[in-house]
Amino acid sequence: MEDAWARAAGAGDITGAFFTIDNAGEDDVLLSADSDVAEAVEIHQTVMEGDIMRMEMQASVAVPSGELAFQPGSLHIMLIGLTQDLNAGDEFELTLTFEQAGAIVVSVEVHAP
Repeated sequence: MEDAWARAAGAGDITGAFFTIDNAGEDDVLLSADSDVAEAVEIHQTVMEGDIMRMEMQASVAVPSGELAFQPGSLHIMLIGLTQDLNAGDEFELTLTFEQAGAIVVSVEVHAP
């Protein structure tokens, strides 16, 4: 994982986490994400329907060999019901679970909103 970051937010709020997966191996599948800083952690995809942008929860995401970016307005991780304030400069752990690679713990840096 490269450049993992999240937007600052207060306890009880929602924020997003973003990063780039650099998959040097075979194709894989991201099955889930988890973190102690939120009551719920979901994989989301932003989609446009006409003039309306909305987010759809994803049960899993195919991760082809190469790079796959999780970024604002695209794939991202939603942290719902934060259990603590996330202030700029803080770091927290995010566990990504893959079908082939298993669980990988990522350190996420919090940026100003």
